Amino acid sequence: MTKRLLELLMALAAVSAGAAPYRAPVQITEAAPFLRLDASTEAWQHGLGSDLRDWQLLDAQGRRVPFALLPDELRATPERELKLAALPPPPAPASAPRNRLPAGWLLDLGEPTQWPAEPRQLRLRWPADAAPFQAGYRLETSPDLQAWQTLGTGQLLGLRTTDGAPLAQPLVTLPGRPQRYLRLIWDDAARAVQPEAVTLLAQPAGAAPQQLTRTSPLPAPDADGGWVIPLGGPQPLLNLALAGNQGTWVLPVQVQTRSSAKAPWQTIARSVFYRVDRGNAPADTAPALPLDISASELRLLPPHGTALPPPGSLRLDWTLRVIRLVWAAQGEPPFSLQVGAATPETGPRPLADVVPDWHREQSRLGRAQLGAFTPQAMPPTGPALPPRRLLLWAVLGVGVVLLAAVTWRLWRQGPQTTST
Repeated sequence: MTKRLLELLMALAAVSAGAAPYRAPVQITEAAPFLRLDASTEAWQHGLGSDLRDWQLLDAQGRRVPFALLPDELRATPERELKLAALPPPPAPASAPRNRLPAGWLLDLGEPTQWPAEPRQLRLRWPADAAPFQAGYRLETSPDLQAWQTLGTGQLLGLRTTDGAPLAQPLVTLPGRPQRYLRLIWDDAARAVQPEAVTLLAQPAGAAPQQLTRTSPLPAPDADGGWVIPLGGPQPLLNLALAGNQGTWVLPVQVQTRSSAKAPWQTIARSVFYRVDRGNAPADTAPALPLDISASELRLLPPHGTALPPPGSLRLDWTLRVIRLVWAAQGEPPFSLQVGAATPETGPRPLADVVPDWHREQSRLGRAQLGAFTPQAMPPTGPALPPRRLLLWAVLGVGVVLLAAVTWRLWRQGPQTTST
């Protein structure tokens, strides 16, 4: 009984904190038996977590309408290993020592008509004991190994922090749609690394992940020298990038998150962001750092004492996954989406419980649109007493029960006798 009263005390404390759900109208724009709804970033700002445990789709009478997540949201990015072929060393003057280092690397992506997914990035891997390096490159593509077209330039980095932890930037972005062949040519082969493997990161054709991109200028550094960026709620992050508009700079940073304002920061990734000014040509910038986390607050922490770009010249860009819901048009319209109040029956259901024949219905989905969220008053669940008074009575009740338990235990033990 004491345990139940303690649980009641905790529940009353939560009520007294004044947490209230938020609700937004859902307007059907294209009628169909099953409807698709794209959630907005505002929904995350009022939600309790990225697992959607507190989301409810309601009809006009406040009855719950079952919903599920569209399966495309769960599709992983395909990956496949590519073979590396060394390019011949660049020519050198006769007086210079003979250079045996490859000028770069040739990659075969295969016949484009047979690609299972669209190429997006390359991820290089090099030996763990490789010496620290910073290497610029030029990326070119060709359909036949004869006519080459420049795709872009960039930097690969393999560094170490002061405590010896690896700090790498191994990604090569593929802008546009490349041809069958790629060649990665080093600016200076002597300063480059010899990769031991390369992975192609691709995206399923015709199934681009639904994303929203957000940006924010970096605030003034905190007491530890880090930039703290509040996201407004637990949001599903896909990637982030540090961008600038001035000069050349290279910044190794720790990407950190925390669960609350008083919790310690936890490092979730280490990366190197950079901007290399090329004068009249576009600047080289680091690819976005891939992530798959839920966070409501981020901090980018550069090494202590690092020379930073001018204040106001940096910004953080991040990409969020757009959550898509599917639901049957059952119940009485108008409908609404409520977030911020979790119960055992809230949250998404398995797709088969909502759409029995998904393969048939997925091409016939209607559409719905989400409006603006407004706070909702919590319905009374008991006597209309102020929360402070409810807490007081709960504390008194716990005290009475504890006193009764002590008295009962002493009575069971009986009077203590002493022998002489």
